[in-house]
Amino acid sequence: MPKDIDPNKPLFPISVAAEILEVDPRTLRIYEEKGLINPSRTDGNRRLYSLKDIDLLEYVHYLVQIKRVNAAGVREILSILKSMPEDTREELTANVEKTIEKLPQKALEKYKKGDEDIAESLTSE
Repeated sequence: MPKDIDPNKPLFPISVAAEILEVDPRTLRIYEEKGLINPSRTDGNRRLYSLKDIDLLEYVHYLVQIKRVNAAGVREILSILKSMPEDTREELTANVEKTIEKLPQKALEKYKKGDEDIAESLTSE
């Protein structure tokens, strides 16, 4: 029986995080390049993501793919989130997860696919 996982502990390599989020690993690299996420690194410089990182990435991906927010907008939203109490942030990310589950099929496919134009949409700051 698995024990509880510390949500802050970086455990998941980029391939696993991408699989959990149903996106291409390149999408996660782009988010890092744009300063939207900062995963932990191993001594060998491999990215590792925590459960909290994955929740944040889900929210970032939702903002970019569904709400079409550019990188500057996402950074501002994340800055505001960091100033909120943790329980409020957790409630918000839980609500976003529920919203994603309720997306119409076409929007859900777009969210999961991670459009080819993701890098382009993030550069229009």
